[in-house]
Amino acid sequence: MRDSGVSMRDLDEMAEVFKALSDPLRLRLLEALSKSDGAQSKDICVCDLADKLGVSQPNVSHHLKILKTAGLVRCERNAGFSYYQVNRQKISESLSSLNEKL
Repeated sequence: MRDSGVSMRDLDEMAEVFKALSDPLRLRLLEALSKSDGAQSKDICVCDLADKLGVSQPNVSHHLKILKTAGLVRCERNAGFSYYQVNRQKISESLSSLNEKL
């Protein structure tokens, strides 16, 4: 078997990112967060995302946790609320890595 030159660690990281992107609700969350980038504040809280997408807050939180674990979103806590934003650098790096290594 030929060595592809791609480490298992790199493959595992890419798999985690693309697995996180494989769910339609998570893609909708990323889209909603991306659209908030143009607003005065780049961060949006779970309750606002739930209202915007018509999904329960626990469901939104669950999916945001998966996106956060994959590094696709960042989270800051303020006054008891969690505020999220897209990690565009991670998304760009993941796409570049896929293009370079596969």
